[in-house]
Amino acid sequence: CTPGPSFSDVDGTPWTCRKLGPTRPATQPWVAEQCADGNGASCLAKGCCKQAGEQCYKKTDYYGSCKPSCNQPGWSCETVGTRTPSQPAEEEEARGLPEWAFAQCSGAETGCLSSRCCLGMDVQCYEKDAHWAQCKHSCSPGPHADDKNASWTCRTLGPRSMGVSRKGFPSLYCFSVLRTVGYEVGLMQAQFDRGAGIVRCDDYNVLTADGTVTIGASKSIYFPGAPITRSVDNTAGNTELFVHAWDAVIGAGVWRNHTFTLKVDPDAVFLPDRARTHLRPYVGQKMFVINCPMGDMVFGALEVYSYYALLEWSTRGHMACPAPSNWGEDKYMTHCMDLLGVSRIHDTGILADNLCTGNHNCQDGTSAAYHPFKDVGSWLGCLDRATAGREMMIMKQ
Repeated sequence: CTPGPSFSDVDGTPWTCRKLGPTRPATQPWVAEQCADGNGASCLAKGCCKQAGEQCYKKTDYYGSCKPSCNQPGWSCETVGTRTPSQPAEEEEARGLPEWAFAQCSGAETGCLSSRCCLGMDVQCYEKDAHWAQCKHSCSPGPHADDKNASWTCRTLGPRSMGVSRKGFPSLYCFSVLRTVGYEVGLMQAQFDRGAGIVRCDDYNVLTADGTVTIGASKSIYFPGAPITRSVDNTAGNTELFVHAWDAVIGAGVWRNHTFTLKVDPDAVFLPDRARTHLRPYVGQKMFVINCPMGDMVFGALEVYSYYALLEWSTRGHMACPAPSNWGEDKYMTHCMDLLGVSRIHDTGILADNLCTGNHNCQDGTSAAYHPFKDVGSWLGCLDRATAGREMMIMKQ
């Protein structure tokens, strides 16, 4: 229990967390005897952590440490073993943030002494002293050079926010890149009208090169275009174009509030709730998804990057990964994430892509996206087939 409000409550009334009676252990007795205790000693040999909610993360092949999450520069952040169980339970997490949190909680890098809760990705309210607290990603007790060497207690106040999850947990920020003319605008308008696809993410944007379009009441984000060449794989050499799009995404900054960022092609039938199911085990990790067994790479119809993967790209991507004009964007992003030390998560079940596996069965019941469907009728038909079972369950209930 952490003093302050709890995201699992129906309101934001704070908890005192005064103990009443004995505490029941969250883990089995052997965990305390055999696992690493997070006091600075390496956890690599033991492969588990004593403290609830902690995971053993690698810095190098020779040293690792137990911590709730891993985002430090110079760390590989590869996981060793499994995370020690803790609250909140998955059932509570799946609901997302309660309504009161959006009115009460503070934003990243703002004061939170009164609210005792924060909105953002991997942010916590930390106390400086009796007069100030701030929403931060991390905090070390003692003098802070960025605060005129003032001393911080770094006592945690309230819950840690792992994304601004308006519609479900984990929170998803999704975007699509459209041509300003042609069938893609109609596909995106159909998604908006149906309230489906990326519209069902916690936040979303549409991006367009060398012009703008309006979908619903929202204007697309403009970015400068680039020539499309023939790639070394005999596909579209569109890396430079999409690097410009990624720059626009980073500049807009919406991704900073969310657990995962997903690039979704307009002709992909996308089901965000299924994506959440696939991605929930990787919250807080620095990872991206390999979704196609052919070439062991990212297929661009659905690209998935965690917050910490995009943080790496936003700070070091241009320096570490020059954009070759004769590569496809998906090949480039796969290569770049590897260079940046972002962990690969192989999940070929998240995308049913006819261009990868020769199959895009909209009734498989598990995939989060189906590709390609290039006209409104076939796109909506696939959506209806993919969601028919769920709608029947709702009707029965």
